[in-house]
Amino acid sequence: MYRCRSCGTAFVHPTPSDEELTRFYNRYHLSDDAGGQYDAVEARMQADFPSKVALVMAATGKAPGKLLDVGCGKGFFVKACRDAGIDAHGVDLSASGVQYASEVLGVPATAGLIGELGATLGQFDTATFWATIEHLPDPIGTLRDIHSVLKPGGRLLLDTGIGHDWLDRNLPGLTQWYNPPEHLFVFSGDGLRVALEKAGFVIERHDRSFERSGLRRFVKGARNMVLTLGLKVAAGAGRLKTGGFTMTRYPVGNLQSVVARKA
Repeated sequence: MYRCRSCGTAFVHPTPSDEELTRFYNRYHLSDDAGGQYDAVEARMQADFPSKVALVMAATGKAPGKLLDVGCGKGFFVKACRDAGIDAHGVDLSASGVQYASEVLGVPATAGLIGELGATLGQFDTATFWATIEHLPDPIGTLRDIHSVLKPGGRLLLDTGIGHDWLDRNLPGLTQWYNPPEHLFVFSGDGLRVALEKAGFVIERHDRSFERSGLRRFVKGARNMVLTLGLKVAAGAGRLKTGGFTMTRYPVGNLQSVVARKA
C-alpha cells in the first residue's frame, strides 16, 4: 500500500483487476464453515444496526423518506429500517445477497451497480453506505452514482475505518483497516472529505471515532491507548517508508462516520 502525501489516505497500487477481486469475494462471502470470512463480519455489523437506524432518524429529523442502502449484502439493515417504519430499499452487486434479502427476509433489493441501473432505481431522500467505500476500486465514482439517485438536499450516511489519525500515526500500517485486497483504501479524515466534496456532497457531521454508545467509545479509546503502547514496542512503529509500506493487522482502529448532504 501507498499513502498520499497530501491527505494521508492509503491505497493499494496497482489496483487488483476485476477478475482478481471477483475471485477474492467469491471466497470471502462463503460461510465460515466453507472457508469464508463474512459470517463474523456480518454479525458485528448487525450489532450496530439499531444505533445506525437511530443515526438515520436523527440526521434526517425523523423523516428519512425513501432510503437506499448501498452495498446492502443480505439485506439485514434494510430489514432493520423497515421494522422501524422507514421505506428502505437495498442494492448490491452480489446476486446471492440480494436473493437472500428478497426471498428470506422479504425486503426489496436490486442486484447490480448503481451506475448501470441508473433511473430504474428511482430517486431517494436518504442513502446509507456502511463499511463499503473502502472495498471499491473507484470510490469517488460510486459516490457520484449515489449522488445521482439522491433528491436535491438528500442525505448520505456512511462509515469506514479511519487512517492517518493519532492511532495510525503511532502504528503505521498496523491497524485493522490495512487488509488488502479486502480494503483497497484506508481513508484519512481529510481524504474522505475531499472524496465527498469531489462527488458533490457537503459534510454536515464528521465523527472520527464513532461508537454506538458513549461507554463503548470510552472503553475502546482506553483499550486503543494501552494496545498502542504495547504494539509500538512489540512490533516496532516507524515502518512507514518512502512509497510503499508493509502491514501487519492488529485488532485496533477507529471508525469514522459521516453525514453529508447533496448540495
